[in-house]
Amino acid sequence: MTSSRDLGPSTARALRGALAELQVIFDNAFVGVCYTRERVIVRCNKRFEEMFGYEPGALTGRDIVMLYPSREEYDRIGRAGYGYLETHDTYSDERMMRSRDGDVFWCQVSGRPLDHDHPTRDGIWIFQDISERKRAEEALQRANERLESRVQERTADLRRAYDALREEMGIRRQTEEELRASQEKYRALFESFPIGISITDEQGKVIEINRKLSRISSLSTVARFTSELELSSMNAALVHPDGTPMRHDALPSTRAIREQRVISDVELGVRYGNGRLRWFQVTAAPIPVKGYGAMVAYTEITERKRFEERDRTQQAELARVSRLNTMGEMAAALAHELGQPLAATLNYLHGCQLRLVGGDYDRELFDSAISQAIYHAEQAGSIVRHVRQFVRKHEPESILVPINSLIEQMLSFLDFERRQSRTAINLDLAPDVPSVWVDPLEIKQVMVNLIKNAFEAMSDLPPESRVIDISTSRQGDMVEVEASDRGPGVSKTKLTQIFNPFFTTKRNGMGLGLAVCRSIVESHGGRLTVSRNVHGGAAFSFTLPIREKSPPRTLNDPG
Repeated sequence: MTSSRDLGPSTARALRGALAELQVIFDNAFVGVCYTRERVIVRCNKRFEEMFGYEPGALTGRDIVMLYPSREEYDRIGRAGYGYLETHDTYSDERMMRSRDGDVFWCQVSGRPLDHDHPTRDGIWIFQDISERKRAEEALQRANERLESRVQERTADLRRAYDALREEMGIRRQTEEELRASQEKYRALFESFPIGISITDEQGKVIEINRKLSRISSLSTVARFTSELELSSMNAALVHPDGTPMRHDALPSTRAIREQRVISDVELGVRYGNGRLRWFQVTAAPIPVKGYGAMVAYTEITERKRFEERDRTQQAELARVSRLNTMGEMAAALAHELGQPLAATLNYLHGCQLRLVGGDYDRELFDSAISQAIYHAEQAGSIVRHVRQFVRKHEPESILVPINSLIEQMLSFLDFERRQSRTAINLDLAPDVPSVWVDPLEIKQVMVNLIKNAFEAMSDLPPESRVIDISTSRQGDMVEVEASDRGPGVSKTKLTQIFNPFFTTKRNGMGLGLAVCRSIVESHGGRLTVSRNVHGGAAFSFTLPIREKSPPRTLNDPG
């Protein structure tokens, strides 16, 4: 074994300095790292302790069984993992782990023994919390299952994205002697991170990149990566999620150095010369070592962005199907409402024709009759325009809208059905409710669906009992809209199912209306809920966030 006494003074100092710098990087790593002996924690970094909810030093000397959901799981993983390491250099898998407060969460775990002849004796293990990724995978799977019955196929892209998210960590270099092996150990950690990592100097210039970043950026050297980053910044090839250019002073690494704090989860787009756009989620943290600036982590999210955009497109199409279904349900009332002005128009025009045939050319009578015909024709045209606007395809947009005005427009659109259903509507619209950034057509669709449901819920009541109460109010940083009816209400057993796709209580219903409404409200950052009101009927309410400006639209890869 080589000790510092066996080395020259300058070599020993250099090695100690390098080890100290690597120790700082180790302590500030974005993933949990621990060194175990016989499955007992000998040492771990700050991120490892934070991940499991323990105070600094509390895990040292403790058996790692305390971090498993059960003893059985601990034994099973031990048999599988160490059995695998008897014939392989590294071991990697995804498993459930347990924090100090008992919460169970997903981790991606990889490790290697320091001595392959005795894999359980000494080992280095890397833990990464992948709960968010797992939740994203589950959300994508749920969305796919909802739409599977309508499109009859799963996308191959989803499988590729899932496989990409499970990329294994790279192989670490084998250590040599103890002192030099310590340096190689930290080098192996840096090179084996499952996310791209770069390290900058105090001016923000990249001085080191790991293998993962080299692969995902397709730039094999530090010089090429630095040159491309600077050139992209100057040529507006780096963009924010809304498509605006990202200047050099807005880069996460530059901000982390300037502000001396962690800059987390910044989405950064890089447009290549061929027009292709790739997306990365970037986190940067300052390194408290002289000569170093920041450690920057890059995770490619191009596939995730594509899936999100595809999901938005499918949700928009599903919403349009729901609107068309709504108009189908309103067809009879709509035909009646159109029939009145069209019949009046025909009557006036027919009267003019009879007068012309009879030789009666009274100009004043003709002017009055034609004016009335025009008036009723414009009424019919207005109804058709409202219907066309309601069912048209449209690109999602976000504009600042007074919510009270939107409600009044919706009620004007439904007025003919309200009159036909002989329902009274009471409004309690708070005058101090601020405008909100929304897609007007989508929010109008939500309200139309809720009001039509209320009409149907009270159809068996006597006309004088058919009342809908609509109110708006401000609840903290949210605007709340509530629509309450006097119908039979929603039973307790159905309260938990009412927003599920394809669940319906109507004989010929599709079960899409409320599911689409909830999806629309949640995509705006709000919540849609239902409860029983004081009259025994149903009270549906939804919230919308109050923002100073419109949330950014995502710029998508044209390829």
